[in-house]
Amino acid sequence: MEEWSKHTISELDEKTKNIKKRDLRFFRVDEFKRNIERLGEFSGNCPYCEKEKINIAAIVDKMDEAIETPGKSRREYDRAISRLSEHMQKNHGFYAPYYYTYLFSFFGMVAGLLLGYLLMKLFPAYNWAMLSAGFVAGLITGYFWGGSKDSKIRSSKKIM
Repeated sequence: MEEWSKHTISELDEKTKNIKKRDLRFFRVDEFKRNIERLGEFSGNCPYCEKEKINIAAIVDKMDEAIETPGKSRREYDRAISRLSEHMQKNHGFYAPYYYTYLFSFFGMVAGLLLGYLLMKLFPAYNWAMLSAGFVAGLITGYFWGGSKDSKIRSSKKIM
């Protein structure tokens, strides 16, 4: 881990030492720390990560205020963590746990419902059974397909 990352994380720990664990989980402080580590790791060859260091340092300075009182600093923190997570996902390949499982399950349900609807129109005697079968088949297919993709991401340690 880069020196900047270590220093920033220790400063963040100092700012948040008197804050409840429940609030730390709610405001995704652990995810923020992991993204700071990754930011330090990728800043050598990613200009966006290098620029984002300045914003992160400013946010860490106001971190206790951002968590304890709603207002401008909390909005800045929320925007920063969202921007950072989105950048890590798009440019560096880090994903939230079960990202593809949820995504493919949803699209599998939609495709299964469409297939079930077509089968329902083709076989009117089994109308709701065909719709239900299509829904279930699409959901299960999407779940397993997304799960296999998520396991590849987990094995390459690219979980956000």
